[in-house]
Amino acid sequence: MNADLPNLARRMALGLITMALLAGCASTRLTSAWRDTDYAGPPLKKLVVIGVSDEIASRRVFEDDFAKALSDGGVEAIPGYRLLPDKPQRNVEELREAVARSGADGILVARALRVEKRTQYSPGTMTVMPAYGYGYRSFWGYYGAGAMISEPRLYQYDVVTIETNLWPAPEGKVMWSGLSETTDPASIQKSTAELAKIVIGALKEQRLIVGGVSK
Repeated sequence: MNADLPNLARRMALGLITMALLAGCASTRLTSAWRDTDYAGPPLKKLVVIGVSDEIASRRVFEDDFAKALSDGGVEAIPGYRLLPDKPQRNVEELREAVARSGADGILVARALRVEKRTQYSPGTMTVMPAYGYGYRSFWGYYGAGAMISEPRLYQYDVVTIETNLWPAPEGKVMWSGLSETTDPASIQKSTAELAKIVIGALKEQRLIVGGVSK
């Protein structure tokens, strides 16, 4: 038996365990949602997308990508930055007038509430590998088996909680509000795509925006 095989198997196992843990973390999920049950109006057809952030570049990427996801789903959407010049803070009256001029019948607003650092523990394991890969056909196969061991590990990752609200335009109370958690966001684009898919699906299911529910 090649003496390097047990070490190679061990390295592969550790790599697969790490990949599995990271893959399990890299996701967005809706943790809670609320709908105004008094709202009886038609589904909204045109939305302004607003990301609340002091980082102008990040906000533009978010608004662009979320608006595109809405458009791909059959809802006309406008990134908020196209209505007003980029500023860390937007003037309320200016934004109200800009939304009215756009002809939008709804406003979708998202903001990050908090970022938490969490820890995940992976206990060590030991797996006995049959010699030559043929299983335990005899005592000699069992006796010649090698052991594959992974050590206990701690993984730290960030969890971002985002609040997303849907408002009718030009005035009215919130129609829908949802909280979501994004674990270990790799990029704004990936996180926005995941969030948009979940939120748009929920809004369509509640018939608050036009379009059928995605399968």
